[in-house]
Amino acid sequence: MSGSVVLAAPLGRGIAAFTCQLRNKPTAVINTAAADDPVLRAQAALALVTAGIDVGTILGALTGIRRGPLAQEPSRA
Repeated sequence: MSGSVVLAAPLGRGIAAFTCQLRNKPTAVINTAAADDPVLRAQAALALVTAGIDVGTILGALTGIRRGPLAQEPSRA
């Protein structure tokens, strides 16, 4: 579904992602820990697919998380 929103944030241990509807658009927050944890990445992808977010957006978000720190986060030195 176009117009979906995917963000990343440190969600704590054991939380891969959460999803909701915001202004009738699927919205998701992926745990930044998914960058280093393939199990969390897989769980986040499943949550986003279930929420109705298109595969291209999901792949882009997960690739972005794996590339490195986001602008608003400190680096993982």
